[in-house]
Amino acid sequence: MGVISKFARRKTLIRFRKMKLNLFGVKGNSLFKKTLSVFSMMLTPLFLMAAEGVVAPPTEFNPMAWDWSSILTLVLAILIVLVIARAFDIGSLTEKITGKTIVSWNNVNAWAAMVFLILGLIGVWYEMEYHGKYLLLGDSASEHGITLDSMFYWTFGFTFFVFIVTEILLFYFMFKYKYDKNRKALYYFHNNKLEIIWTIVPAVVLTFLVLRGFGTWTKITTNIDKNSEEIEVFAYQFGWKARYSGDDKQLGASNFNFISGSNPLGIAEENAVNILVDELKVEIGKLEAQKAAIEDSSKIWKMQYDRFVSTGTDRTYPDEFKVLKTKYNDLLSGSYERQLEKDIKRKNTAIKRIASYKKDKETFNGSAKDDKVTTEIVIIKNKPYIFKFRARDVIHSAYMPDFRAQMNCVPGMPTSFAFTPIKTTAEARISKNNPEFDYYLFCNKICGAAHYNMKIKVTVVSNEDEYKTWLATQTPFVAPPAAAVPAEAPKGDSMTAVKTGTVVKN
Repeated sequence: MGVISKFARRKTLIRFRKMKLNLFGVKGNSLFKKTLSVFSMMLTPLFLMAAEGVVAPPTEFNPMAWDWSSILTLVLAILIVLVIARAFDIGSLTEKITGKTIVSWNNVNAWAAMVFLILGLIGVWYEMEYHGKYLLLGDSASEHGITLDSMFYWTFGFTFFVFIVTEILLFYFMFKYKYDKNRKALYYFHNNKLEIIWTIVPAVVLTFLVLRGFGTWTKITTNIDKNSEEIEVFAYQFGWKARYSGDDKQLGASNFNFISGSNPLGIAEENAVNILVDELKVEIGKLEAQKAAIEDSSKIWKMQYDRFVSTGTDRTYPDEFKVLKTKYNDLLSGSYERQLEKDIKRKNTAIKRIASYKKDKETFNGSAKDDKVTTEIVIIKNKPYIFKFRARDVIHSAYMPDFRAQMNCVPGMPTSFAFTPIKTTAEARISKNNPEFDYYLFCNKICGAAHYNMKIKVTVVSNEDEYKTWLATQTPFVAPPAAAVPAEAPKGDSMTAVKTGTVVKN
């Protein structure tokens, strides 16, 4: 196959060289010959690729299928740029010859500044008028959110006022004090009053804003209602899980060492942890079997490797051959065996850690059995809550914009945020005039490819009954044992019916 490919390339190259010689035989100037030479050099690789079957056959030349509107727009834009550039060249050349100013660029820049200022102020007004509603202010769904909105208004008011005043002065001074050959600039070295004013005024304003922000944050994070209900929110790529306490009103302990396929939150429940230990032991057994069979694996992989090379399929299936080659090289270098030993050691270490945690009776006190893991968060209006956040893999950020709440979720470092909802989902739909509106908890850290879709629905209900009705539909982490059902004895039979330890007499 390789010989045929080389022959085809050589034959094509010879033909193309002959074609080049014929082209160079055409009479003409040297520029035409050089152009043809460069053109032929550019086409040589294409002909070679076509000979090997790498490039698809050329499509039919059809200028009618081209996007002529885009082509003409690009050509027009290039022409406009060239015309403007040429006009500047002509203007500067005329000024040099005549010694007279054709265009006063100082006046042009001064008036351009005024036009820009007016258009900018119109743009600011337009944005505030038509897009200001998207700031989500004045419609907070949490108790502390009202204070945060007030802080935002004060901060925005100060900075917006300073922005408008300074921009107006900036562009006005550009217009008023444009260059004038009959006016001499004033050299103004220093003014203590100005220095004091523009140092003290911002310092006072910033001190007010910072102190108020510090006080508000302290109030939010320290003045927590003791009767707050705890809800655990668990972040992972790319989703959220919530955990509610059961009838004991106590969330069970958790640990990342307990995380498994059947226990994604790592809840400290003895049976779930025992299942994880059994799974680890099975995996260790498989790894030890692979280690014991290294010699047999070496023979098999060598046979496969030699077959790939001898039959030439290493070029036909390069990806498969690359994987096999890596495995075979790792086997020869001892890297494969060392990796198996590391995996065995790591899993044995995990079993030892779990065994040490199981000695702590407080961790496995049974309070996790009735916990309920959900894919939705339901809370009650006017009831205080503490959301306790954990992360499994990377840093996430729990962001609830309508509740003015945000907290980082860091692996190995539990965080929390306390708040009280004051507006139900139904009330929010009415106020926003959107019957399909729902609260959501989003991830506000770019945590990976599916970050954009990482959210969990938050529903605020009006009373305890609605909440209990929803919670009753959620399955506890450990299902309670089925209740014993007495067997019904046949009619007219005085015999005793026995069912699962329950004795029923007719």
